[in-house]
Amino acid sequence: MRDLVQELVTHYADLRRQLTRDLRDPHYAADIAQSSFERVYAQATKSRGAPCDDANGGIEAPRGLLFRVARNLCIDEARRRKVAQEWVGTQAAVGAHLVAPSSEYLLAQQRVLARVVETLENLPPRRREVFLLFRAYGHTRAEIAERLKITEMAVAKHLLRTTIDCSRVFTELRAELIEPQHVHNHAGFDTALAEDFS
Repeated sequence: MRDLVQELVTHYADLRRQLTRDLRDPHYAADIAQSSFERVYAQATKSRGAPCDDANGGIEAPRGLLFRVARNLCIDEARRRKVAQEWVGTQAAVGAHLVAPSSEYLLAQQRVLARVVETLENLPPRRREVFLLFRAYGHTRAEIAERLKITEMAVAKHLLRTTIDCSRVFTELRAELIEPQHVHNHAGFDTALAEDFS
């Protein structure tokens, strides 16, 4: 295992330089490089329990794996940013003609958001991971199933349970929700929730 760590450390600087050139952001490059290092190391420690005489923890090409993990993380982040940009674009188009919301409305929405985040943080780790891969990163159910080595049915069940948990929070907070007066003719909150989780 020590040999693997030394080899990863040796390639870490190369990876960070490459990412800095590609991403043009040294801080973001450092984050991706660090996450890649941690994932490869975690993979090696997982497979360490399996019978293996290899000093690299069963990893045949640590450098290649390190760079591939970094590439996958960059792709995931690009997908997440794309989803976020598309969402912002649609919200900007819908809200272009609206006036600024009241402070009460903003405060109520912040409370709701805090409760949803708390709900997501309290989910079982696998369920939270499935939900974030689907909603935040835009992966399909099939991609998530393949990535996590579970069935598509299991992915669907995790998503359904998360939807139920979030719906429960929204039901509890319904009294606190303040709909801005200028959007009363738009689709209601329940419709938006149903569309979001469908």
